[in-house]
Amino acid sequence: MNRLQRVLADLAGKNGRALVGFIMAAQPDYAAGVECARVLEDAGCDILEIGVPYADPIADGEVIERAHFRGIAQGMNMSRALEFTSAVEKTCSLPLVMFSYYNPIYRRGLATFSSELRQAGADAVIIPDLPLEERLRLPPSGLDIIPMVSPASDQQRVARLDALAQSFVYCVSVAGVTGAREVLPGVRSYLRRVRGGLTHPMAVGFGISSPAQVRELREEAEAFVVGSLLVGIIERYAGDGRRRRESLASTVAALKAAMK
Repeated sequence: MNRLQRVLADLAGKNGRALVGFIMAAQPDYAAGVECARVLEDAGCDILEIGVPYADPIADGEVIERAHFRGIAQGMNMSRALEFTSAVEKTCSLPLVMFSYYNPIYRRGLATFSSELRQAGADAVIIPDLPLEERLRLPPSGLDIIPMVSPASDQQRVARLDALAQSFVYCVSVAGVTGAREVLPGVRSYLRRVRGGLTHPMAVGFGISSPAQVRELREEAEAFVVGSLLVGIIERYAGDGRRRRESLASTVAALKAAMK
């Protein structure tokens, strides 16, 4: 059982829900990025997702897209993102999940990447542009590649993705890109449909951006992924460490309170 599985199992035993916070590696800079991870943990995040900057982030909306481009301009790549992940792991006790598009992983080789990710202290990876059909062609690596379910996934596909899961299944709430949304139309019925095909915990993300949304969907998922909201705070207060820390902490506290 890895750290992700332990955290989710512990929360399930208390009828709790996990908050998965997303940050882009080394944003707004390397040291401040590590500090953001500590702030999120102290404020109540249960799992931390770390993004690898990429030039063609097709699954991301404008807020996280800008973070990708800033990271690339600062010289970030997979090697430096792994170093950043290791620095976060030495500072935080949170389970860590890397978010990366497939090309940087493919170029390193899956076996090499899997070994490097473990050495960096991460527990799993999310690869948004790796479809089921391509994943089935990958050689066995033991790597926890978190499967992603979309609104277009039928029940047969949901079951096939669930069979590949180790820790949890990531349920994409909308047919679109990441980004804070005020309205998530039809998401409750969609999550209930997906639930029928799962044996693993479900995390819901893409658009989750308020305590009200978390309260509305609390009974439908075991975890909630919040990315654009947090990345936007880090962007807004890039030059003001105090306000960045305060805003991140208060935002996380409000989201966690909505899960109770």
